[in-house]
Amino acid sequence: MMGDTGRKLFEKLPFEIKDIDATKLAEAGIPDAPQYRGVLVGPNKYFLHPSYKEFGLDIYNWEARSDDVYLLGYHRSGTTLHAELIWLIANNLDFEKASIELLDFRFRHIDGQLNNVLLGSEQKMGRADLTSDLKDIAEKYKQQIGEVEGRRFIKCHLPISLNSPHIFDVGSKVIYVARNPKDVIVSMYHICCFFFQDMEKIPFEMFFKAFKSNMIICLPYFEHVKEAWRRRNEKNFLFLFYEDTMKDKRGAITKIAEFLEKPLTAEQVDALEDHLSFEKFKKNKSVNMDHFVDMGIGRKKEAFIRKGQSGGWRDYFSGDLEREVDEWIEENLRGTDLRFRET
Repeated sequence: MMGDTGRKLFEKLPFEIKDIDATKLAEAGIPDAPQYRGVLVGPNKYFLHPSYKEFGLDIYNWEARSDDVYLLGYHRSGTTLHAELIWLIANNLDFEKASIELLDFRFRHIDGQLNNVLLGSEQKMGRADLTSDLKDIAEKYKQQIGEVEGRRFIKCHLPISLNSPHIFDVGSKVIYVARNPKDVIVSMYHICCFFFQDMEKIPFEMFFKAFKSNMIICLPYFEHVKEAWRRRNEKNFLFLFYEDTMKDKRGAITKIAEFLEKPLTAEQVDALEDHLSFEKFKKNKSVNMDHFVDMGIGRKKEAFIRKGQSGGWRDYFSGDLEREVDEWIEENLRGTDLRFRET
């Protein structure tokens, strides 16, 4: 079916959605807890919230604009820092607006329907039944993004294959951020503790087993990154490693500015580098998600922005567990030229 603008609209998703058999969780030694329930989507069997059945087609049929900027990447890969950086570069370093308007309003989530349902249903990952109120909230959120005037800045944690093909058809700017999976796993564990109170009962080793078994949101991780890696040389696509940005912020700022065709002076680069320093970033209320704690959703015991460092995995992986994660990474990178930065 063709839309009003001549673009192809899909009447149904061109890939399969399967419910997860509870026995598979048991076979993998994964607890029957809300965090581990969901559906498997597409040939790569991406693990997603059951509400994807309701909203997946809307996301896939999303109407992009040629001047849109999309920031993609798996959870806890540095997308928050890069979103702030990208928005400021594209908006002439408007620090004043950035300080008073939440990043989530400046850089909207195209998969926000899933996020809103997740939070609105008391974070019950297994709740597939959607109330009319939750559906209305999700629909209004999508409508708000569509009505944004001027250049839109949109973020998404879904893999490229589940995003709208129209993004690439119209030549939108797309930036993908990847991070060493060992640090991603540790950071993901802590963000789950931030949002889910019962995570304290689940030891890190069990969480790693669930991650390795692709039973955490938007996994498998390597397929997620490989999809982006295959596009890294395309004209309107920029592939970044989080570790490179943290090691050389000035270089990353310059690279992103060139990609967005927004040249910066040395003084502007200085200002951005200072703004993104960890101490300032962690205290920045427009990005640190303190409002979730104020709403009673996030937990004060955990922080959305924790350390901002690479290599924190060493506090969690050692001995047999370190050997296991290294073998897992090596196995999944075999036959590719993708290599994560050492941390």
